[in-house]
Amino acid sequence: MKIAVTYENGEVFQHFGHTEEMKFYEVEDGKVLTSQVVSTNGSGHSALAGFLVENGVNTLICGGIGGGAKNALAAAGIELYPGVSGNADQAVEAFLQGTLSYNPAEECAHHKESHGEDHHCGEHGCGSHGCGDGCGSHGCGNEEVEMDYEYHNETGEVLAIDQSNFQKEVLNHGYLIVMDFWAEWCGPCKMLSPVVDELCKEIPDVKFVKVNVDQNQELASIFGITNIPALVFLKANTITDILVGYRPKEELAEAIQRAKVEM
Repeated sequence: MKIAVTYENGEVFQHFGHTEEMKFYEVEDGKVLTSQVVSTNGSGHSALAGFLVENGVNTLICGGIGGGAKNALAAAGIELYPGVSGNADQAVEAFLQGTLSYNPAEECAHHKESHGEDHHCGEHGCGSHGCGDGCGSHGCGNEEVEMDYEYHNETGEVLAIDQSNFQKEVLNHGYLIVMDFWAEWCGPCKMLSPVVDELCKEIPDVKFVKVNVDQNQELASIFGITNIPALVFLKANTITDILVGYRPKEELAEAIQRAKVEM
């Protein structure tokens, strides 16, 4: 098990998206084996989720965090304990002893503000590919939920996603979901869009959704999306792949079939 704590000068840092350091704790049999402070390399909101995933983090302890970030971290399989303050080491010890004081409803005071990240168009660099341990049949926090594993698209249309329907349409589903992150000004996004539309009609047992990054900056940022177009593959609350840049239809169809087989 690997725990991450937003970190500054020995304390739990109070703004998830602005933390410059994380402290990682390797835990086995309820005891801390090793710990180290790691720089987030200026990742900020745009890549912190990918940073945690790439480092194999299972659990995050932090202070304030936005509502959208909570949902997306759950989708990445990372258990979240927000609203924690004080000494970081003591917080981890309290967590291991089952006595950690945290507030599931805690939100960062700045999470509704624009964070000013730029999204780059048509590049192929990706903030995160795949993910660490998934959350299995768990959604937000530790509450067990029942997942549905069958889906059929009756309309053949790609569904638009924002903060209002993200949890209902994206989280806690056992079937494959393909999320298309795009923007109006992005040329390659416009090239990819009809490809996604065609695949949506041809593969009705996969849910295709689209996320406008300009209108949903927090959803884009906590998925680590800095280059668009980007396709996020999600199933059973776990990110299985992220494809960045324009891809031909045949390549995408093969990637989707592989993801379905691996389910």
